[in-house]
Amino acid sequence: MSLSRISGCENPERVADVVFVHGLDGDHRTTWHPENNPEAFWPSWLGDDFPSLGVWSLGYQVHSSAWKGHSMPLVDRTTNTLDLLELDEIGRRPVAFVCHSLGGLLIKQLLRLASDSNKLTYKSLTGRTKLVVFLSTPHSGADMASWIAYIGKLLRTTVSVEELEAHHPRLLELNKWYRDHAGPMGIETFVYCEKLKTGGVLVVNQTTVDPGIPGVDVVPLDEDHISVCKPLSKEAQVYRRVKRLLADTLYIASEVVASVAQAGEVGAQDRFAGSETAHKPRRGESQG
Repeated sequence: MSLSRISGCENPERVADVVFVHGLDGDHRTTWHPENNPEAFWPSWLGDDFPSLGVWSLGYQVHSSAWKGHSMPLVDRTTNTLDLLELDEIGRRPVAFVCHSLGGLLIKQLLRLASDSNKLTYKSLTGRTKLVVFLSTPHSGADMASWIAYIGKLLRTTVSVEELEAHHPRLLELNKWYRDHAGPMGIETFVYCEKLKTGGVLVVNQTTVDPGIPGVDVVPLDEDHISVCKPLSKEAQVYRRVKRLLADTLYIASEVVASVAQAGEVGAQDRFAGSETAHKPRRGESQG
C-alpha cells in the first residue's frame, strides 16, 4: 500500500489536500488516465491548475480474483489506510476525496472509523474532510459482484467481491451511516454514474449508485465503469466539475483555517489557486 505524491505534497504552505482513491482491480496511476495515454493523468492537471493544493493518489491491493493477487477485507483496509494517511499528515488541512467504485466504500468506512476513534489525529481527518466525489460507487452493492460470486468457484473471487454483493447488509448499514452523518459533518457529496455497459454488463446502475442523501443528485454520464474516471481532456465534464467543487469547497475551508491561524494575511483563495482558476465569480460573471 502506498500514498503517491502527485503535486504540491512537499509544500508545507499548501492549503488543502485532495486524495484519489481507486477501486477494484485498479491502481494509483492507470485508474486515472485513458488506456495507452498516460499523459492524460488528471490528478496532475489539478496540480497544474491549483499549485497550492497537495494532490495524492492512494494505491492498494484490491483484486477481484485470487488468481490476480491479494485483497484485504474492507474494515482491515480502512485501518491500514488511516494509519498511512496520518503518517503523511493528511487531515491537518482541509481534505477532499475523489473515489472510483469500491474506493468510495473505502472512504465511507474510513470516515466512520475516524469519527468513532478516540485518537485525535483520526478525528481531525473527519472534521476536515470537506468534499467526497463518488464516481460509480455502488453504495448498495453491485449486481456484477453478485454475478461474479455465483461463478466464484471458477474465478476464485476475493473477499472484496464478496463484500460488493448487491444489497449486502454491511453496505446498506454503512450507507445509512454516511447518509445520516455527511451533512452534519459538513461534507459536500457529489455523485456521477455510468450509463454504458462494460463487457455487456451495467456494472453499477443508477439505483445502487444513489447514496440517498437529500439534495444530492446522481448525474449520469455517457461512460462505462472503466471510462467514467478517465477524462480525456480538461474540457471533460468530470474534470470541470471536480475542479469547480475543489474551488468552491476547499478554498472556503482553508480560508477559515487561515483566518484563525494568521489573521490579516493574504486571503486563502489566492493562496489556494495562485491563479484565476480559483476565482469565485461575482454575480453576473461566467463561471466557465
